[in-house]
Amino acid sequence: MRLPIAVLAAVLPFAPAPARAWEAKAAKVAERLSRPRTPAAARQRRKPGWARKIKAPEDKVFWTEARGGKTFVFGVGLVRGVDNPGLRANAAADRARASLLEGKEGALLEGSEILDWYLDRRGDMYALAVLVR
Repeated sequence: MRLPIAVLAAVLPFAPAPARAWEAKAAKVAERLSRPRTPAAARQRRKPGWARKIKAPEDKVFWTEARGGKTFVFGVGLVRGVDNPGLRANAAADRARASLLEGKEGALLEGSEILDWYLDRRGDMYALAVLVR
């Protein structure tokens, strides 16, 4: 069914727009931590680059960046096939922190934060964690 443009113009401004994809960069971490996101805001227009780094839930994906004398360790977690939204978000966050642990060779995860979330159309939840040292 095709709707006339006048109808679309009247309806679309009131529909909640998905957030723009946020890319993980050490330079933007402080700003992102000042405005934390929740799993409820996980819908984004495009799949972020950080979410494209992980292919399967069992993968441990991490990378580091140095900036301003600090080391930023990023970790990505993925959960697939979980219908309960709270359980899905917690599991994705736990897997992202597990990726951080892999990247820090057994260091403590104290101070790690979840920076971003992504929920795809299939219901797969991605979480991005950061640890600043």
